[in-house]
Amino acid sequence: MPEIDLEAALAAVDEHFDTFVTELQELCRLRSRRQEPEQMSATADFLKVSVERWGGTAEVIAWEKSHPYVLAEVGGGERRLLHFNHYDVEVEPTGDASEWISPPYAAEIHDGRLYARGVADDKGALMSRVHAAAAWQLSGQEPPVTSRYILEGKQWLHSPGLGSFVAAHADRLAADAALWENSWCDGEGRPLLKLGEKGVLYLRLTSTTLTRELTSQNTVLLPSATTRLTAALASLLNPDGSCAVTGFADDARVPTDAERALLEKMPFDGAFLKKRAGIDAFRGDLDDTEAAVAIRTVPTLTVTGVQGGDLADDVTLGVPATATAKIEIRLVPGQDPERVLAAVRDHLAAAGFEDVAVDVMAVSHPHHTDHTDPFVALVAETARTAYGAEPLVEPYTQWIGNQGVLSGLPIVGVGVSRADAGIDGPNEHIRLEDYRTGIKHVVAIMAAMAVRA
Repeated sequence: MPEIDLEAALAAVDEHFDTFVTELQELCRLRSRRQEPEQMSATADFLKVSVERWGGTAEVIAWEKSHPYVLAEVGGGERRLLHFNHYDVEVEPTGDASEWISPPYAAEIHDGRLYARGVADDKGALMSRVHAAAAWQLSGQEPPVTSRYILEGKQWLHSPGLGSFVAAHADRLAADAALWENSWCDGEGRPLLKLGEKGVLYLRLTSTTLTRELTSQNTVLLPSATTRLTAALASLLNPDGSCAVTGFADDARVPTDAERALLEKMPFDGAFLKKRAGIDAFRGDLDDTEAAVAIRTVPTLTVTGVQGGDLADDVTLGVPATATAKIEIRLVPGQDPERVLAAVRDHLAAAGFEDVAVDVMAVSHPHHTDHTDPFVALVAETARTAYGAEPLVEPYTQWIGNQGVLSGLPIVGVGVSRADAGIDGPNEHIRLEDYRTGIKHVVAIMAAMAVRA
């Protein structure tokens, strides 16, 4: 193995940092919104050229149910590090654009912070991985590991094309470990290492009781779809909001004592959430420590929307013929979406609602990386040096995602933003010094992986 000069690679980050930031700004000026296919394609092309500029190979691949994927590689040492990132923006409701201190896609720098839609989630993290590989090249060295990149342009939040894409390109995605898209530092500058994601089972329930809506003078004679559906929904939940489906959480993985201790260290601003929600207490009267554990480890069923009948702002007379509802089920490690779906169907049938149609809108599997895995220790150790702070290891998260498609790999989420970055809202930003540190952290991870091969 050639001698690895980590200090030279870290110095290259400083020497070329302005160039790296300029390239990140150029990426952030591309309006990669899912509803704008031309901009999404232009962004994929930009990323291909970027990887090639820094000595790698890349291919833009059109795929079903998705905007183009970018598969890329920067060759190096024998061990392989996979980077998963997405280049689409506006993952969540974005707020009022008029509140920005500069236009969302201007990518301007103010007071050492780069403001841009998507810079915190996920373009900053994405480019930090490319620039980390570039730093080795710029220092005159072959990278100590081979970096592989899967860069996704989501067309829908649940990435319905991802599973088939990964299966079709498994040989090009094979790796020893993976760094997952986005994470951040807390208010004290401690990096958060995310070790998992919840899965999701998103359903549409439909009740159809009549062939057409008829006047409500017939209510005593005709079944109402809204009445039928709301009764079915009520059967799924207990009065306290917990799921009433038999066997719903039977396979949910119970955190170990060590994992629970890590979760209890996670910062959780209960007062902020209560104020934002306009409530005085959480369900079950949980304190902040209990809430930090529950939000990450308890599977949930949420009725996210109900529609049926005539909601015009007027007095209307009718018996609704159809009614629909959307249900989001967040799955924790151990749960299988197909088994949970079967439990929901069985529950409705047992409760007398076998006529309520259940359609699957989205599905993804939960994923969990053991916090004792050697790769987690490696990422944590290098984070201590890069950030000068003790990292927070998060064995469970409240976020839903698609890590399950990479089963069998240790996966750690790292990023370049802060908890207050305003992700997807007005004034989304990253601190430039956090970007510098994030690149150096990935550079150090690469070096450590090669040494410990």
